[in-house]
Parts: sequence; structure tokens; C-alpha cells
Amino acid sequence: MADGVVRRNFSYRADMGVLFDLLTFHVTGTVTEEIDHGAGRYRVVLTGEGSGVTHRSESIGSIRSGRFFPTGSWSSGTVRGRDHRASMRYDYEHGTIDYHSYGHTLILGRVRQVDDVLKMPTGQPVDDLASATLNFAAGQLESDAQGYHRTVVVRRAKAENEGPDDVSANGYRAELVPLRFRTTRDSAGRLAASIDITRFSSWARSNQPAHVTFDETRHLESVKSSLMLGSSVSVRLTSSS
Repeated sequence: MADGVVRRNFSYRADMGVLFDLLTFHVTGTVTEEIDHGAGRYRVVLTGEGSGVTHRSESIGSIRSGRFFPTGSWSSGTVRGRDHRASMRYDYEHGTIDYHSYGHTLILGRVRQVDDVLKMPTGQPVDDLASATLNFAAGQLESDAQGYHRTVVVRRAKAENEGPDDVSANGYRAELVPLRFRTTRDSAGRLAASIDITRFSSWARSNQPAHVTFDETRHLESVKSSLMLGSSVSVRLTSSS
């Protein structure tokens, strides 16, 4: 493009059923990627709105030797009238990540809040979900000896047996969570992966990984996951540019 920025636009639909569809949520929205290799920076913006849900997130970062490195991300919105928000700032000069989040459990509306600072690991790049997606599409995610793509992202630390409405009396810290997956071809010939999301959600089950597919450009195409208590989530993205 004339201004040196490559833009890609996606539309998406997310559907979630909770407690055997006692509660249902349907969200539609857009994702916009802006990548400027000449200036060495990128920006990803996601917006969505639906039944009882609003959401907006923005992630920015730098590009060095073809790899995407996050420098900041922000998100906010509402679920069933309850606010949620999160922010992360990556300070590469001092090797720290400043993490803040505030949200409510889905059913009982109990508060979970995190205000923490983490040290960046030596020799291991840290991603957010936007940069991890861009790095996979660009073939820049690190791989291990078993052929798994891998990175780490920052999330709220949670107990192994945390339930969907459990809260910690001692408050919360942030932690670096591994994101690791190996791709195969599914029955339709699409690039696909099964990803354990139990470190990312209290609703996830260890024996039911999320099933993820990618389009021909290695961009995220769909996510489907069976959750506990008869719940499920499905997300579908479609490129519009």
C-alpha cells in the first residue's frame, strides 16, 4: 500500500452456551491488522458486540528481524452488565512486564483482580495472543525438538482445581503460561491443532483441548471447545480483505 502499511480485515462470530445453554451469548465483530515492516511496528484491533456482551482490545508492538514483539495491549468491555478490563506493558529495556486485570466470574459475579510485575525470561520471547497469532502466520514462532510450536504469554495465575466461580482469598498474581501446539491436516485438508487451554480458562477441561483451524495464510480461522458444566464456545473468523 502507498503508506507502507499492510492492512487485513476479518469479521468474526463467537457463540457460547453455558450450563447446557441456560445462558447463551452471541457476539459479532471485526479484527483489523495493520503491519508496517518499514517502520517496524504493528497494531491489531478487535471489536465486538452482542447479546449481553461488548468488547474492544488493542495490541501494539515492534517487528525485529521478521518477528513480532508486543509492547502494549489493552482490553475492556462488559459481560452481563459487569465490567472487565486488562492491560499489559512490555518494557524491554528493563526486562519487565506490567500486568493489570479486573473482571468478574460469569455466574456469581465475584471479582478477580490482578496488579503485578513480571520479569521477562532470559532467551525466551514473550507474546500476547495477537503477536502469537501474527508470528505463527509469519513462520516466526519457535519450535521444539518434537515439532511443537511454542511461546509463553502472560495470564492471571490460577489454582489447578479452580472452578468457574472460585476466587482466591489471597488475591492474584500474574504468571508466564506456555502456549504449545503441533499442527496437522484435518479431514478437510485444513491446518489444525489441538490446544490445552486449562491455564487460560477456569471453564476448560484437561481432556477436552480446544480444536483450532487456520486458513491458507496460516491466520486463525476457527476455535471450538467443549467446556465443563455442559458449556461450549465456538468462534469463526472470515477474511474480508
